[in-house]
Amino acid sequence: MNRYVTASALAIVAMAGQAWADVTPQQVWDDFDAYMGNFGYEVTATEMMEGSDLVVSDLTMVITIPEEDGTVHVAMPDITFADAGDGSVNISYPDVGEIAISFVERDETVGEAIVQMMQSNVALNVSGAPGDLTYTYSGDNIALELIKFMAEGEEITRDMLSVSMNIGPLSGTSHILTVGGMRSIDQDMSMGTLALDMIFDDPESDEGGMFNMQLTGLSSIGKTVLPEELDYEDPTSMFKNGGSVDAVLKHTGGATQFTFDEGDGPTAGQFTSTGGEFAVAVSEEALTYAISGTGQTVALSGPELPLPVNAELGEFGFALEMPLAPSETPQDASLSVVIGNFAMADMLWNIFDPAEVLSRAPATVAFNLDAQVTPFISLLDTKAMEDLGRTGGMPGELNSLTLSDFVIDMVGAAVLGSGSFTFDNSDLETFDGLPRPNGQLDLQVSGANGVIDNLIAMGLLPEQDAMGFRMMMSMFTVPGEEPDTMTSTIEINEEGHILANGQRIQ
Repeated sequence: MNRYVTASALAIVAMAGQAWADVTPQQVWDDFDAYMGNFGYEVTATEMMEGSDLVVSDLTMVITIPEEDGTVHVAMPDITFADAGDGSVNISYPDVGEIAISFVERDETVGEAIVQMMQSNVALNVSGAPGDLTYTYSGDNIALELIKFMAEGEEITRDMLSVSMNIGPLSGTSHILTVGGMRSIDQDMSMGTLALDMIFDDPESDEGGMFNMQLTGLSSIGKTVLPEELDYEDPTSMFKNGGSVDAVLKHTGGATQFTFDEGDGPTAGQFTSTGGEFAVAVSEEALTYAISGTGQTVALSGPELPLPVNAELGEFGFALEMPLAPSETPQDASLSVVIGNFAMADMLWNIFDPAEVLSRAPATVAFNLDAQVTPFISLLDTKAMEDLGRTGGMPGELNSLTLSDFVIDMVGAAVLGSGSFTFDNSDLETFDGLPRPNGQLDLQVSGANGVIDNLIAMGLLPEQDAMGFRMMMSMFTVPGEEPDTMTSTIEINEEGHILANGQRIQ
């Protein structure tokens, strides 16, 4: 099922130019037919010339799902490929049409869905030459609505399940170039506002609910390179044969609302944000993944929650970069996390701090890790990874690690840090099976004693335990220049000794 969704999405993306040479309606249709065939689809259709235009009707695409011994059938509305008179081709669909999807297992239809597609002022033009096509598109809106759904022989009526999606206004281009057995797709798309609505109700119980999501200022840019011959049963095959994906998806604001009731009262939630970005780049050599958001809020309530939950997050970020291919030399890797300006509602604070003893200023946790690693195998090689799982072997080794921009700032205390270590992978004895590190970590701490005093005042920390904490801090830190500040330097030397501020502790 995932392969069907992925292939279909890529096919739709491929429909989106500028002109270099003449192209005919038949050539544009043939390119689409071959493109879907490369993904494992069996495409059937009726082709009819009406003057210089090509009308494709009875279009059906079938994809096999071997592990489920089944197939997915997709029937599309008629498509017209019209000669624009300038060497390019205009593609058009009916203003209102239906997409029929059926799921077949062991020659028995186990599910069926009919989706109504409506469009407003959508224009799609194809220019260029066979093997070098540019799709230019624009439109006010495209809407999809589920009008029929069957599962296991039972119809889920529209009063039981209602699903709709709207997106627009639309504009953008896709340039598709086929050279040397590889197909590259360069895309630049603006999709306006995406709205998704779902309502569900079980007439045989009290269960039901709704889900609504809206993203504004939606846009994407990226490049995908695909081998013309794909092993669609192995999702990693496209990367093993020179394929790659490099894409960025952005929005300028989002809102999600949901409610559901399982018979014991409604559970409701609302999430908002002022913007976000998702980026991914994958090739045979490396993976880069990043997600970020700003101005996020959350509100939750329900019978299983003792009181409503309300919180804000000024900034969130997660980024990962890692090599995928085996190498004889160290390769770059990194991990970055930011949870910035997190604030809870006073109602939550008052559960454990009704007297407002602790600082309620927004909290931040963040760090960057930059590493050098040496992969032993390809992380895309599923068989090699399975073998490691059985034998307990390692997929690679860690050569060095650098920490920067480390911040923990909350409840009136802050810890800042940075450091760098190298690792001797030939010494796995000093640290019980781990490679021996060599380097140092520098920390600056402020407000720690104040937090301990506040916890004592709140009755959450006994005086005796507080004394133990203060003694430990004095062992590992030295006083700073300002009140209630301290610093610490943790070092691991070449002999494997651990030192705190020059004093050996192990």
